Amino acid sequence: MAVFVGTAVSACSSAEQLPNMVGSQLQVAQDRAQSAGFHNLSSEDATGRGRAQVWDRNWRVCAQDPKPGEADPDTLVVFSAVKEGEKCPASTKGYLAMPGDEMPGYVGRNLMDAMDQMAALTGDVTAVDVTGEGRSTDDENDWRVCRTTPAAHEIVEDSVTFEVVPNDEKCPTS
Repeated sequence: MAVFVGTAVSACSSAEQLPNMVGSQLQVAQDRAQSAGFHNLSSEDATGRGRAQVWDRNWRVCAQDPKPGEADPDTLVVFSAVKEGEKCPASTKGYLAMPGDEMPGYVGRNLMDAMDQMAALTGDVTAVDVTGEGRSTDDENDWRVCRTTPAAHEIVEDSVTFEVVPNDEKCPTS
């Protein structure tokens, strides 16, 4: 009679639970993300005006990418925030840009979603690697928006340019 002794091995996931930080003070959101094991953090002005978040306690989180839930702790977590007392920009879900519209704030958002919302424009809608490295942006789901032309709140004519970086990179500060 043979007896086999084995050890059960479970597949360990490197994923952690990313908390929902929407509505939190930016500093609190960063502290909670770090406590949950996420250390690759960035923040951006949710209005699209490119303001720096110098004193994090003066900013409130409007959106986060990735969404709350299971995520790789090495993932870049981007908080889109507004200054305390300001309103978060309206969601662009379901929006379809038309000439004469005010450009929504797309900074920090997924390029594929942004491009889809420009489908009705008759001019050029382009995406360029903002780093100057000239990388192809063909796989739009792997890129996020750093800047737009026209900028948020400016009038959309017939052409739009999205300046983008891969999801795992930070937008340049200049």
